[in-house]
Amino acid sequence: MPSPIRPLAILALCSGVLALGSFAAMRSLRAGVEPGQAPDPLAPDPGMDALSIPPFALTAQDGRPVSEADLVGGVTIMDFFFSRCPFICPPMSRNMRRCQDELAGTGVRLLSVSVDPEHDTPERLADYARDLGADPRVWTFATGPIETVSRILTEGLMLAPPTPSATQRITFADGGSMANIAHPSHFVLIGPGGEILGLYSGLDGEQVGALIERARAASVAVAP
Repeated sequence: MPSPIRPLAILALCSGVLALGSFAAMRSLRAGVEPGQAPDPLAPDPGMDALSIPPFALTAQDGRPVSEADLVGGVTIMDFFFSRCPFICPPMSRNMRRCQDELAGTGVRLLSVSVDPEHDTPERLADYARDLGADPRVWTFATGPIETVSRILTEGLMLAPPTPSATQRITFADGGSMANIAHPSHFVLIGPGGEILGLYSGLDGEQVGALIERARAASVAVAP
């Protein structure tokens, strides 16, 4: 059995500079899978047992509380973004919308967590979700203390924390501006026990397609 591969803490800048290792090889080497045998969609990829979702308390776009307990019992796709990002976040959000549309009726849930809570209030997230065509029955947008979001990323997922740029700024039409926020561009597949099943690039159409197919299979595996 191959040795588990520990995921790298990879930082994807919202300027579009992406440093993301491929996890395709790890998925193909999932422990216990014979050549030609379909892998168990609920079997975590190698190295994923080192990752977790720590306890957290956030607020959804409709004002309700969101916590790690909401991840239990189903299959969830999670990502990190901010609504004012003009770089990698729009294509990531479009790929999350693709997940929503192609997984409609499967019970798979989506959770998008803001890395800019100072601006991304629940009201702002509700507008952002509406503009994306997000279905609030399956897709939650959450905001909360940046310390909480950073803990999920660093302590739980072993990824880089949200980091305001010291040199790059985003300028808005009204003349205002903000520091760009670097953050990971991964989509995180979470199993019914809150366990991490795999990490996928939220900017790579092929990986998003593979994620969709696995999430669909996982949802069938957990169906009563």
